[in-house]
Amino acid sequence: MLYNYIKIAWRNLRKNQAYAVINISGLGLGLGCALLIFALVRFHYQIDRHHRNYDRIYQITSRFTSSSGAFNIQGIPYPLGQAVRNEYPDIEHVAMLEEWYSPMVAVPAVNQADKKIKDKTHHGAFVEPAFFNIFDYTWIAGGPDELSQPGTVVMSAEMARKCFGSTAHAIGRLVRLDARIPARVVGVFADYRDDTDLAYSVMASWPLVKEQLNGRPEDQPFDNTNGSTHCFALFNDRFTVADWNRELPSFVKKYNPAKAKETSYPAVLFSSMHLSPEFGGVSRGLLWSLALIGILLIATASINFVNLATAQALNRAREVGVRKVLGSTKTQLFWQFIGETTLIVLTALVLGMVVFNYGQILAQTYLHGPFRFTFYFSPEVAGGLVLLVLAVILLAGLYPALVVAGFRPVVALAGRLTTQQAGRFSLRHGLVVMQFAISQMLIIGLIVVANQLHYVQTKDLGFRKDAILTVGLPNVPSQDVGKMRAFRNLANALPDVANVSYSMGGPPQSGWMSQTRIRFDNRPEEEPYGPQQAWIDADYVGLYGLKLVAGRNLQPSDTARETLINETLMRRLGFTQPADVVGKHLHKAGFAPLEIVGVLKDYNQLDLRQRINPMFLTTLATGYYSANIQLRSADYGRALKQLEKVYNQVYADSFFEPKFVDDQIRENYEQEQTMGRLINFFAGIALLIGCMGLYGLILFMVVRRTKEVGVRKVLGASVGSILWLFNRELLQLVGIAFLVSGPVAWWVMKDWLSNFEYRISLSPAIFLLALLVTLIIALITVSFQSVKAAVMNPVKSLRSE
Repeated sequence: MLYNYIKIAWRNLRKNQAYAVINISGLGLGLGCALLIFALVRFHYQIDRHHRNYDRIYQITSRFTSSSGAFNIQGIPYPLGQAVRNEYPDIEHVAMLEEWYSPMVAVPAVNQADKKIKDKTHHGAFVEPAFFNIFDYTWIAGGPDELSQPGTVVMSAEMARKCFGSTAHAIGRLVRLDARIPARVVGVFADYRDDTDLAYSVMASWPLVKEQLNGRPEDQPFDNTNGSTHCFALFNDRFTVADWNRELPSFVKKYNPAKAKETSYPAVLFSSMHLSPEFGGVSRGLLWSLALIGILLIATASINFVNLATAQALNRAREVGVRKVLGSTKTQLFWQFIGETTLIVLTALVLGMVVFNYGQILAQTYLHGPFRFTFYFSPEVAGGLVLLVLAVILLAGLYPALVVAGFRPVVALAGRLTTQQAGRFSLRHGLVVMQFAISQMLIIGLIVVANQLHYVQTKDLGFRKDAILTVGLPNVPSQDVGKMRAFRNLANALPDVANVSYSMGGPPQSGWMSQTRIRFDNRPEEEPYGPQQAWIDADYVGLYGLKLVAGRNLQPSDTARETLINETLMRRLGFTQPADVVGKHLHKAGFAPLEIVGVLKDYNQLDLRQRINPMFLTTLATGYYSANIQLRSADYGRALKQLEKVYNQVYADSFFEPKFVDDQIRENYEQEQTMGRLINFFAGIALLIGCMGLYGLILFMVVRRTKEVGVRKVLGASVGSILWLFNRELLQLVGIAFLVSGPVAWWVMKDWLSNFEYRISLSPAIFLLALLVTLIIALITVSFQSVKAAVMNPVKSLRSE
């Protein structure tokens, strides 16, 4: 029986090749793209789930409350870890970690220059030994036991191979971190799979952080929080996270009494950090939106199958009638057509797997950030794939099988079945509407994302960004002012360089900002908000073209004596006229009073997702970590070669890594750019699948109405009226689909745009453009067959039946 079903199914597919090709290719594309999306979503939900105790690992974070609202960061005060251990010894393990950005390792060599290796893909870290009791690593050589000793380091196998040629010769070797801090290699761990947020290529012993960060003491006050300082805790039955939450108010009162009302240190489940945008993670809403697109793609392909299968049922009416007369039951016919559906779905699955495998390669090459993923096979994946295939078989095959199996044999043999009897025509209309609604929603999303990206890339940000590049200075606790002067003089002497400036973190929108507390002039209390602070030299304002609305620029100085403030800070201080605040003073702990010498016109110091915040800028030469270089020549290649030579002459132990400012700003919106490309791709796939189904339906309609068209032409119908006959219903369906998709797309994209403080408006033109695009594509799809039917000789049409 089973063999007979398969043989009949194969014969029918060969007989109706266009029907088979449309269904198999549509289902294959839908399944392949959906599998890619589901793999991406699963990948992000599995991040750092491989640690044995992942459900007991928490990261202690910082939460600040001010008059402008509350916000959370991953960073914590440097002495928090030891304070937690002192107060709550029942916590199983507590470990501190200090992130080390752009780690560089120098390997001493005999009679030649040191070998310098800089990891541009992973961060480094300084960790306490307890870190490896909380998180699981596979050790190839050595281990973390000796990491409790000062001057020791462990590294990944990849880093060990870069440094020493192999992992076998790494243990006991000496290296210099950042080409200045000596350390001994005591362990090599296996390279990371791409499923962790803790991918540190070099991890040094915790005492070395004091040399790296200028001797930061563990007894420093709790009111200094650094975003790169992290604390992890492994809770247990003796001390749970509930105990921590209960004890937290008293802990804060003891260690940070001055800020007890506005500061807290909540413990967040570490496995949830990756899915927390407030901590730099991936948005769950984004992942669920992608999963919904995957479901919609499968639904679109299944709709094609249902539409074409019920339409093709008319051509198989006599076959069904004969089978019923010869004794076939309704159940047998039902399972026969389910078997045919299964054969089509399994064939489509093969095509889908090809799409999936090729898509993985493209994803690794072109996708970035939250959209980059690696697929890991597991038994649960196989089970999920089986369930998906069964769902598609039922979704696509259940209704057509019930329709065909329900034919009445007398009517079927007489050939008097109508389209209503072969599946309700209104149902097919509804399914087509769903397809077009899905396509229109994706097209609207594509237009909105593209327009928003164009807006953020072309908006006047309030500063110059063309022909300016930045170069990082050595990662040292305090910059060498003499070397900075030497580099500035040598660089300014180059014919292609117009100006050189130093700053804390490069250009505006670089992300290098810190918040602090200030007291204004003669006011007795600190301001209730924390303005942003930045260190710049006197050339920074001119190089970036920042505009002064009152006062003057900073005078050249290596220390903090004067300050510039932006208009937002001026207003927060209670002033409406910029000139009125000039000459007043800002007081910041650890600094002499800073005289306000000028007010800068507001500019976007952060990306356009965030509003312009209060900010002040002052000089502090030892805190500069970036050189900003304005070029006067369009020959960037020549200029970079000259600058590299000068840089290496002054900073022999560092790396010359130039970045153009406009590229850095563009990178801020890499996630949105990738999302736009993905929506573009999936919208194209959804439209292609929908058009394939529409082509199959119009092909069926033309065949079924050939005689009708012939009669109409004999009675005087024009080609235009025949085309209107076929296109009228299509226009109605596209219009109904727009009424469904428009409000849904408006709601979704309005929510997405709310992530941007500066954004476009959702104008009616966006929705009308999506409607027009869908309509044109649909008309092009059906035009070939409808025009062919309209110009056919009526004599031939009438003979066709």
